[in-house]
Amino acid sequence: MSGVAVTRYAVGGLRDVAVPRLSVALLSDFHASTRFMDRPRIAGIVDQANALRADLVLLLGDYAGHVIGGRSLAPEDVAEELARLSAPLGVFSVFGNHDWYNDPAPRMGEGQPTTWHRAFAAKGIPTLSNEVLPMEAGGVPFRLAGLESQRAFVKKRRRRDRAGRPGADDLGTVMDGLDPSLFTLLMAHEPDVFPELAGHVDLTVSGHTHGGQIVPFGRPLVVPSRHGTRYAYGHFAEGTRQMVVCGGLGFTTIPLRIGRPPEIVVLELGAPVQSA
Repeated sequence: MSGVAVTRYAVGGLRDVAVPRLSVALLSDFHASTRFMDRPRIAGIVDQANALRADLVLLLGDYAGHVIGGRSLAPEDVAEELARLSAPLGVFSVFGNHDWYNDPAPRMGEGQPTTWHRAFAAKGIPTLSNEVLPMEAGGVPFRLAGLESQRAFVKKRRRRDRAGRPGADDLGTVMDGLDPSLFTLLMAHEPDVFPELAGHVDLTVSGHTHGGQIVPFGRPLVVPSRHGTRYAYGHFAEGTRQMVVCGGLGFTTIPLRIGRPPEIVVLELGAPVQSA
């Protein structure tokens, strides 16, 4: 089975803080389903990612299928494959809006984890759900944070949960757990939060958009974001903050990609900044 494209970005610091030198692999938007992203294909992507020998692997959400013509894989089966990912500093995950859609009770705001949260936990895949984790690489301390889906409760006619929230994200709790004197790497499935972040959230990594998925002549037609196509794909730098939006691996709704092939993204941290 042939592999997917590997896209690399060099990411340095825009603030006067130490940036850890390490490689980070990003995998996003599997949308696991029969025909298009079955277990053998996921297994092949896991093997390819492991062969990259990144220091840290981050899973950015939307493991649930939801593709026309395909049947979604069971969360337990997907988690079993992803549990084979390995990296010296660990493998960490967040969840996306489609993962919440799979489980009606949590999506109604009843506060329990989704079937995807439970499946990942059972297979030992750590999840950062509005949490901050102290880490260190090469003697340089930094913070890895994870934000829950900002669109967990947005589906069709339903726009909010019973508490009136569009998402399960809690940015305040995440910000309270950060140390502004240290480099921060934030996992956020949707890139929408980027303009709201404080200047000491140095690097945000996101998926969700599929890079537009259908991108004729280099311009995405539709992006599920309140910012339209502004953060559809690539490396962004605004003020002291940077963001990389991964094009993802699978399909949403229509099993078709034009102009945006599936990809694994590898970030080389501690390198000179290359802004978009």
